Amino acid sequence: MDTLKIFNSNVVIQRFFYSGNFVNQLKLTALSFSSTCPKKRSISASTAPVGTGGRHFHTAASNHRNTSCFSHMAAPTSDGHKEDVKDDRISRITSAIRVIPDFPKPGILFQDITTLLLDPVAFKDTIDLFVERYKDKDISVVAGVEARGFIFGPPIALAIGAKFVPMRKPNKLPGAVISQEYSLEYGTDKIEMHVGAVQEGERALVIDDLIATGGTLCAAISLLERVGVKVVECACVIELPDLKGRDRLGDKPLFVLVS
Repeated sequence: MDTLKIFNSNVVIQRFFYSGNFVNQLKLTALSFSSTCPKKRSISASTAPVGTGGRHFHTAASNHRNTSCFSHMAAPTSDGHKEDVKDDRISRITSAIRVIPDFPKPGILFQDITTLLLDPVAFKDTIDLFVERYKDKDISVVAGVEARGFIFGPPIALAIGAKFVPMRKPNKLPGAVISQEYSLEYGTDKIEMHVGAVQEGERALVIDDLIATGGTLCAAISLLERVGVKVVECACVIELPDLKGRDRLGDKPLFVLVS
């Protein structure tokens, strides 16, 4: 998870870092990210130490979604603007995602998708909405980002007739791998996929459960593009818009269900 950029009404930046699911506030400071994903080179970003995980939190100081309210799909249009798509399924999905206040520490709102997985109707709604969007886009690869991309990616891939390719953390895949290194605040990290898993000219969907600052999705895009794959779109169940991850994707469209 990348360093968080949280803006309040006075446009003051609060800086946080985390280890695992533990978030710590640092001093107030200005922090900037590259606005787009560099192609065919390492991703530069400010992120957490190597091997850390857990992106499912927000801060009480920032705007956050109210799970009792009707939500919407944010679907990018051809001119880059969002298209609001009203659908009762979105309301069910939103209601099924549990937001746990003050976890793992006071002031944090943790976005918990495990309750969505416990609801067969809402879980099916989630998969169905993605399948409806991508079934006619000639996608041959669904690339899932570790780890929760592994939950949503395979059923989507099966439904649209594509193969599923896991994008894993280092030293998790056996055999020959291709790696994409990207910068962290305290070092570097990598994501990897098997050599030969994708072929030049294939069309890919990159999927994860949540986008925060967008660093991992940027790395996944660069890894696929290095071997000549066309990334059609990125898709996530949840977006934390305050963290500006969509901006970091540059010209790559992002489709989310709940924001």
